[in-house]
Amino acid sequence: MSLKADTGHLARYRPRPGEGEEIPFQFIEMEERLAGWSPELKRTIYLTPPCNYDPQKLKRVREVFLLRIYNWILEGISIIELSHTERVQFEDVLNDFLLYGGELRYTRKKQGKKTINHFRLEERPVEVPAKRSNLGDIL
Repeated sequence: MSLKADTGHLARYRPRPGEGEEIPFQFIEMEERLAGWSPELKRTIYLTPPCNYDPQKLKRVREVFLLRIYNWILEGISIIELSHTERVQFEDVLNDFLLYGGELRYTRKKQGKKTINHFRLEERPVEVPAKRSNLGDIL
């Protein structure tokens, strides 16, 4: 795993690791949604099926799986959007994790011209430095 000095792009709500970078994470939940690009809002919006949407207002409407994870680098919750094939690969890795233990890792790999989400199981966990804080800082 490559731990660069600048890990700010990995500690986000929607992380996008580069090739060779990995994010240790804990699985929380997965849900199926409809996703579409909204030119008005200039972002992707997620709809819960069944729903009525105006196809004139959304572009690239597709069925996706939203993976909610605990990102150990962010020390908070992150979201990963998965296609059907990426979901199948994640479920295989998750089944191995449930059987053998270890640590789940998220990265992205080049496959032709596309970059796809990829998950793997690490046998030994990487230590992430804990934040030190006292009660006075929290209050």
